[in-house]
Amino acid sequence: MQDMQTMIEEYVSYWGLKQHPFLLAPDSKMMCVTGQYFECLERLRYAINTNKGGVLVVSEDAGLGKTTTLLKLIDELKEEYGDAFKYAFIDHPTLTSSQMISYITKSIAHNFVDDDKLKNLMLLKDALIEVKERGGKGIIIVDEGQMLCDAKDVLQELRTLINLMHNSEYLHTFILSGQRALWNTIKGMPEFWQRLPVRYYFVPLRSEETKELVRYRLKKAGLDERRDIFADDALDIIHRYARGSPRTIIALSDLALLVGFTNRANKITFKEVSKAINAMSGKGETLPYISDERGKETGPSLKSFTHVEQDIDIKRIPVGHSGHPVKNLTEREETQRHIRRLYLLIGIICVIIAGIAGYFYALRDIHDITSTAVRKEEIKQPQEIETVATKSVEKKETQETPIAQEGGKKEVQTGEEIQPGEEPLKTDVDDSIKKEPVKRDIIVVAKIAANVRVRPDINSPRIAMIFRGENTPILDEKLDRRGMKWYKIVLYGKREGWIADSVVVVKNQ
Repeated sequence: MQDMQTMIEEYVSYWGLKQHPFLLAPDSKMMCVTGQYFECLERLRYAINTNKGGVLVVSEDAGLGKTTTLLKLIDELKEEYGDAFKYAFIDHPTLTSSQMISYITKSIAHNFVDDDKLKNLMLLKDALIEVKERGGKGIIIVDEGQMLCDAKDVLQELRTLINLMHNSEYLHTFILSGQRALWNTIKGMPEFWQRLPVRYYFVPLRSEETKELVRYRLKKAGLDERRDIFADDALDIIHRYARGSPRTIIALSDLALLVGFTNRANKITFKEVSKAINAMSGKGETLPYISDERGKETGPSLKSFTHVEQDIDIKRIPVGHSGHPVKNLTEREETQRHIRRLYLLIGIICVIIAGIAGYFYALRDIHDITSTAVRKEEIKQPQEIETVATKSVEKKETQETPIAQEGGKKEVQTGEEIQPGEEPLKTDVDDSIKKEPVKRDIIVVAKIAANVRVRPDINSPRIAMIFRGENTPILDEKLDRRGMKWYKIVLYGKREGWIADSVVVVKNQ
């Protein structure tokens, strides 16, 4: 235990930090109050200061920062009102209605609660009246409210709890917090929905908000402002893996710092984050995205470290009196015979692989020649059409000369008459040179993540990575020497690269 604590302290000090920047427990002191969190706190203060009675706080998914925001509100009210501030915070609402009232009364009145719900309600009201007369504030918070979606009796009890009033004013502000299912449940109860006039809905963070969150926590933990630990590509991968969830962002950033400390890195880059993602997925420390496009890891897997003794059939090994295997001449000859067979088998396999590689290499050359010929033919046709069209137009201009107009008739050099009000016939040249819009097929990433490389070759350097569901038009396609098909794509509208056919799905645009 002491060794683990020492390691943790070394990990913090290694990065020049004075405290842990990425603890998972909700910590209002480490909260980055910007964007939607600032707006939510403003609405909560407004509801409390104007005695609106109730507030509904909901998030799209778990881990978006509801609890941390509520704890931040409590800290601010404690600092502002001191002893004149009373609150009840229920973070496990799977209670009966009587247990809920008892818990709230105990938290606010700080007295022994009775089994009688009526007595508890009277005690709670007296305590809230005292807070009101002292100029203080009282709030009741029920967190994880989605757990009450099927407990309509408890929700009704909480609704009536808002009705505690004195001198035509609410005695407290009731705050109900939960995930998306709670929003629909409360909206289906108009009598409750109307008593929660102030509402806020949390959504996942954007990329720039993720970067701001990580850097703010590092700064609060004591990082020198002149130093930048996380590279931009590392923060991009963290955001895309976490899908904007602050809880996942914090957990992954913390694990990346630990990986960087273990590897004695100077900065957290794509490599450290990749190892952290794989460790978080329970797959050891191999790089999850450094793999070939057919799904086989290029690095060693966990199976490489299993004990060799498990593959030995002990029953087939004769054992002497000493307990050790008996090795005689016959066994040695048998072993040599097996080795020779193994070498022969390896040689045959190498010859087969070389033949297949040569076949696909030749096939690729044929494919390249064919593709080049087709492209030249496609380029040639529009040029020919354009030449014909130009010649036709020039011929028409030289032939058509206006002649004197008599009797409302027009004559042209071709000898044809055009009646008044009629328009000359249009030639077919205009239609022939109309250009159809270029329609390209698109690829859609089918794997969790896919590598984009410099050339259509599995051994070429990787320049980027795109994730499942992302799509982009196909510019070109080729077969490599192994016969694998590759597609040429554009990354972010600027850089071009190649992606393997095995990790994408081709769709018509």
